[in-house]
Amino acid sequence: MPKGWWGGLLALAFFAPSADHAEIGRLPDLGHASGVVMSRAQQTRFGEAFLRQAKTSLRFVRDPEAQAFVRRLGRRLVLASPSPQIRFHFYILRNPVINAFSVPGGYVFINSGAILAARNEDELAAVMAHEISHDTQRHIPRLIALSKRLSWAALAGVLAGVALMGSSQFESGAAALSLSSAGLTAETLKHRRGYESEADHIGLRTMARAGFNPRAMAAFFSRLKTDNQFVSVNVPDSWRTHPPTDIRIAEAENLAARYPNTPFRDHPAFDRVQMILLAEKGGPHEALARLEAEPRGIDPSARRYGLALVDLRLGDFTAARSRLLALSARWPRVVAYRLGLADLEIDRQHMRRAAADFARATQLKPQSLWLRVLSVRAQLQSGATTKGLEQAKRLVVRHPYRASLYRLLAHAFGLNHDYLHAHEALAESQYLDGSARKARQELRLATPFATTASAKARLATLKTAIREHWTVPPAFP
Repeated sequence: MPKGWWGGLLALAFFAPSADHAEIGRLPDLGHASGVVMSRAQQTRFGEAFLRQAKTSLRFVRDPEAQAFVRRLGRRLVLASPSPQIRFHFYILRNPVINAFSVPGGYVFINSGAILAARNEDELAAVMAHEISHDTQRHIPRLIALSKRLSWAALAGVLAGVALMGSSQFESGAAALSLSSAGLTAETLKHRRGYESEADHIGLRTMARAGFNPRAMAAFFSRLKTDNQFVSVNVPDSWRTHPPTDIRIAEAENLAARYPNTPFRDHPAFDRVQMILLAEKGGPHEALARLEAEPRGIDPSARRYGLALVDLRLGDFTAARSRLLALSARWPRVVAYRLGLADLEIDRQHMRRAAADFARATQLKPQSLWLRVLSVRAQLQSGATTKGLEQAKRLVVRHPYRASLYRLLAHAFGLNHDYLHAHEALAESQYLDGSARKARQELRLATPFATTASAKARLATLKTAIREHWTVPPAFP
């Protein structure tokens, strides 16, 4: 079990900026902000805590094709960045507002609205490279070092404002920023604006090194300038940390002119991700109208895939199956089409067929953890509980620090009527999620099922592991 997990670090400071001093006192004591620059380990813990709280308050896009695409693009950019050794994590938020933001520790969040606003993969790369650069250039630690009055609670409030002002909860975001403003001097705000310019410069260089057309950054900025979702917000001038858009466009154009004008990337995978997001947006009839009216040169196969996803939402399984079978026959190595067929079989309650489709998809990408998780879930739903349990155990052995995998394992144990190990697995997941108290509760629930000496000894070991913060979780039998 990892040592030093923070339970609820940002629960009040991030999503309820009016927290009382008792709650703010739960923030970690990392020294006086004016004399300490966050170490990489501290940034990582901060990002982990932020993510745990974000998962309870923000809406994430769970589609495996969209997630995999953004992570692949992110990894490519990180390798071309000034700090390729940093481990980054990329997430898509289900939010129509054109926005993205990063959090210390290598955590980058992209709104679905930003992905849909991009006209090609290069423009999305520009957005992501900008956010990666905030982390590689250590902008938050530098901000802490600059301000003698920026407390950890104020820092959490600033991050809250960044996230919420880029969402539909603008008023909450503005409140978070205003409540944090006591710790931010005019000098600090000036530096924050400078950091945005630096992220543009470093981000543009990063995307060019990664093989993308750097002119995409100015093209995206130009669209932001005229997009109502971006400019209609009445933000006070003192909080406009991004330089004026005209200046950003001019600087991006001047910098991009130093690099070869390579063609913009026209990749079907990017178009499929956009079709996934469009198909999920609003009601199914609205989504269908948007897909049919989409004026841009979307790849025809991606458009057909989007229409199949809308057919699924409308319950037209015959039309969806026809489209997906045709796509799979023409492009047999595209995992998304096989996953679409699996989803269709799940909706039709044909779980064995779904399990077979997931197995075929996993064969195409055997290293994909997400596909293996989907395959285990399908096995369990199809009634193959013993096989599903064995697969879940193997996943936990290979990835011992993922709370979601322990929850999957607990579900598999439960379906096999092994309630002792089900509660133990839930205890592991709760601890990995940062709640030792809930982990202890699960172990108490497991006690009546520990009827042998070895089972009782194992429970005692788990309780000791939680109390003493063991770094390695005990293996399941």
